[in-house]
Amino acid sequence: MNKMFIEVKLLRILLQLTEMPNFTPNEKSIAAYILTHKESMLHLNIQELAKATYTSHSAINRLTHKLGLSGFKEFIINLAREFQQSTQSISSVDPNYPFGLEESPLQVAKEIAELMKETMDKSFTFMDDELLAQTAALLDQAARIFIYAVGDSQIRAKSFQNKLIKINKYAVIATELSEWAYHTANLTVEDCAIFLTYHGQSPMYVQAAQYFSREKIPFITITASHQSELAKLSNLCIYVPNDEEKHAKIGTFSSQIAFEYVLNVIYSCIYKISYAKNRESAARPFRSITPKQDEE
Repeated sequence: MNKMFIEVKLLRILLQLTEMPNFTPNEKSIAAYILTHKESMLHLNIQELAKATYTSHSAINRLTHKLGLSGFKEFIINLAREFQQSTQSISSVDPNYPFGLEESPLQVAKEIAELMKETMDKSFTFMDDELLAQTAALLDQAARIFIYAVGDSQIRAKSFQNKLIKINKYAVIATELSEWAYHTANLTVEDCAIFLTYHGQSPMYVQAAQYFSREKIPFITITASHQSELAKLSNLCIYVPNDEEKHAKIGTFSSQIAFEYVLNVIYSCIYKISYAKNRESAARPFRSITPKQDEE
């Protein structure tokens, strides 16, 4: 599994260009020009971009390779797709304060419905076919699945755990009852861990992730914080939109909608791997505990 390929491919182009991870001075100059001239970029060829940035074709190609792309042509195609997605996902609803004091209950209902739809639409644009397939395969093959989540995120984790149990997957909320350290120490390379954390800043999670990295225990992170140490340590990392302020908000609407959506997608992808078997597993408990009727 090529972790770096998955991480780079998933991160959106404009986001990478803004943060300039490990860019050389020439690459920073090219990135700055692209961000300043986004509207005209789709009409430029590589020669024109090189001339405008006082760089070379090879410098531009090296930059595209750092973005996880094969070259300038693929860069333009992906940039155009990203422009289209960002235009479609412009939100009229504030994720932190989706409704106001003077709105009627029905207007509140409408705003929440729009927020839910927009959050899922934006979360979908962060998804990658290969990443989802590898995530589902890793969890499907795991002997046990340990989920690290606290607060509101633990509610989402419990829902995911409940679904996994129905298809005979051994799933544990590792952070329940403050026993995360015991669970962490007992994981093996046959298991898999999942971190469900919006900001990804928990020292507890980083400590567990560092241990997993040393012991070669696979783990997945679902987060909005792609620059966190936790995200960088992960074997696989699935990102959600970073639209929610840490403290200034009415409730954790956007983050929990995104988590619920992503976990439902992951569960569905796991289920699909052994579709017939999982349908049978879901029905078997009811048949086995139902008393047989005496034959006449």
